[in-house]
Amino acid sequence: MRPCPRFSLRNRCRQRCRASAPVCCFRPMPTPAPTPPALPLPALSFTLALVALAGYVDAVSYLRFAGLFVSFMSGNTTALGVAVAHENAAKAGEVDGVITLFVAGVAGGSLLHRRAGAWGNTLILILIAALLLLAHFLPPAAIASLVLAMGALNASVHQVGSVKVSLTFVTGTLVRFGTGLADWLSGAAPAQDWLWPVALWLAFGAGTLGGGAAWLHWLPGALPLAAGLSLALATVARRVGGVR
Repeated sequence: MRPCPRFSLRNRCRQRCRASAPVCCFRPMPTPAPTPPALPLPALSFTLALVALAGYVDAVSYLRFAGLFVSFMSGNTTALGVAVAHENAAKAGEVDGVITLFVAGVAGGSLLHRRAGAWGNTLILILIAALLLLAHFLPPAAIASLVLAMGALNASVHQVGSVKVSLTFVTGTLVRFGTGLADWLSGAAPAQDWLWPVALWLAFGAGTLGGGAAWLHWLPGALPLAAGLSLALATVARRVGGVR
């Protein structure tokens, strides 16, 4: 039986490599750069709408309560430290209460999401709409209602397809993009989802722009408009696949 020509050629090449060169002729193929993950369009649109809603409400609260955030806890932590350093007990107590309520909103929203199963996002968005309307019609409870609403919103979506998301963690979002940009500029293969943070940041920014404009030009209806958006998202939440 005659040996296979291809097999004989490969053996001869290997023998020459061992005898004359430290580097083998058969080098492994380079690993191809990762392709961006395919994100389902309904899930992508739904998530970006949630991020825009968070930016909208944060902008309204910032204007209404003189620089107090309802979803940006990094800024509130800075404000808490400054208040303590200046021995401003009233301000420190107010900011500390906001941070505590935000954590309570996240915990409550997470429990509701787990117990409700497929209806989790729907019920969370209905709850958010109710809290936004409460903030509008009962001003003394406005801060607490808005903070609880934004905490619950952060418990709604944690992943879109194979990509992890954080709805209001803007700093971390920009860090992920900056890291991916550095990889791309240096010739390394960036993470598959490195451009996704740009969309999240733009959505949050668009929401803050809308919230600021609504507060300045349509003051009485700023929060009811956000409640309406939350209810609209609640009607489609159960039919949106690919989010969890």
